[in-house]
Amino acid sequence: MGAAPGTPRLGVVFVHGFNSSPNMWDPLRRLMGADPSLSYVDTLPFGYATQLWVLDPRRTIPTFDTVADSLKEYVDTEAGEFDRLMLVSHSQGGLVVQRYLARMTAEGRGADLRRIGRIVLLACPNNGSEIALSLRRRLLRRNPQEEQLRPLNEQIADTQRAVLRDIVNAGQVTAGSCPIPFSVYAGESDSIVPPASARSVFPDAAVLPGDHSGIARATDPDDRTYTTLRRLILLTSASAEPPAGAPAEPPAGSPGRPGDRPTEPVSPTALPGTFAVVAAAERIPDMDDAAFRLTIVRLMRDSLSADAGFSAAYKAHPRDHLVEIVERCRSHRDAPAALAAFRDAVTALRPDDAATGELRAVLAHLR
Repeated sequence: MGAAPGTPRLGVVFVHGFNSSPNMWDPLRRLMGADPSLSYVDTLPFGYATQLWVLDPRRTIPTFDTVADSLKEYVDTEAGEFDRLMLVSHSQGGLVVQRYLARMTAEGRGADLRRIGRIVLLACPNNGSEIALSLRRRLLRRNPQEEQLRPLNEQIADTQRAVLRDIVNAGQVTAGSCPIPFSVYAGESDSIVPPASARSVFPDAAVLPGDHSGIARATDPDDRTYTTLRRLILLTSASAEPPAGAPAEPPAGSPGRPGDRPTEPVSPTALPGTFAVVAAAERIPDMDDAAFRLTIVRLMRDSLSADAGFSAAYKAHPRDHLVEIVERCRSHRDAPAALAAFRDAVTALRPDDAATGELRAVLAHLR
């Protein structure tokens, strides 16, 4: 799946981990810069103070709250020009990102988070890290960042509950909530943050090759961390919303807009863009219900010929799942028939809804 022509620019904010720096992302950023399919992407490495100890009495190691507020200002200012963002973090950086999200919703700024299309956590110690724990307690006892990397930290647990409630499982954008898909990955040979801690309770969690640092240091375009990140970037771009206040409509050149018939005959093989279909479909009542979406897939499978069939991988986040279904339609051996089957399945389940009429208009030329 490649980005459609005219895809809006996407800012990818990188957040490093404990005792590290923004330079750790250089290999990944070079790969992205050399990838023609990601030419619309800008990489934004966020840096913050983190070290084992401070000897200068005039300096201190910032707490997670302080770093989260620094990230908030970075997103508002350095990333302020982007209508769409994606945050990618490694290790402790994932805890910083979660603290940022929790503080934003607590401040009533949930609507300001809607331009963030995805959060990616690589080897994040969601349940803490036990490696060299007794030694860390003795040598780093005044390091506020190390304290929050310990298992069963109360503030980390509170932050995670807030993120699950107000971000991961949120149903709509409000002052105190904003649904954002999380993609969470553990390193298969990571002894610092074991897979159980990295995956934690997040619904969309998986494993990538590499140890704790290797998972984030892809140097080859075939490295699975890079191919996964590239897929997530393209997925996030495909599911992008229009800027606030803009009408939800297909991109220029798409066959028809919601509520309008095409003014010129459209070739039967012309396919509307993924955004056009998803933007209409996600407004249909119950589309955020996984059982409803799975029923649509079942009806599509039943309606298409047996030799063609249809399948789409399940995704926990409703928009991710819709993008997956629509992209599978567009890559189907009989793409017009698959998209028509999607339209007809939705119409059968929600025939009288206004949003269903919009979806029919987007796909009206398909028979």
